[in-house]
Amino acid sequence: MTAPLDESQRQILRDQLTAERSRVGAQLARLEQTFDELVDAADLEPPDDEHDPDGTTAYERAQVSSLAEVARSHLADLDRSLAAVEEETFGRCTACGRPIGFERLQAVPATQHCVGCASAR
Repeated sequence: MTAPLDESQRQILRDQLTAERSRVGAQLARLEQTFDELVDAADLEPPDDEHDPDGTTAYERAQVSSLAEVARSHLADLDRSLAAVEEETFGRCTACGRPIGFERLQAVPATQHCVGCASAR
């Protein structure tokens, strides 16, 4: 079985994955800082009988936590793809084994499925 990507395509994807990993890592760091700031700010707020700051703060913390979890998951996908790009099987669908296609990998760098398998999911 031949490799689905040539070396120049793999280098382009390697660079793209590395850049995306850097961007998502920075985004995660900002989200974690925001979460810490929300926690610190809630500790400084005096109790207020007329408003429910705990409800708003809890909502904001849950929202930031959810976004951070998505970023962590995406980082794991990017790390897996970066490790796989060194293998000759990178760019093959993990479901059916067919080539994913360079254009799809550029559009969705951490994908593991071809268009057909992805749409069937």
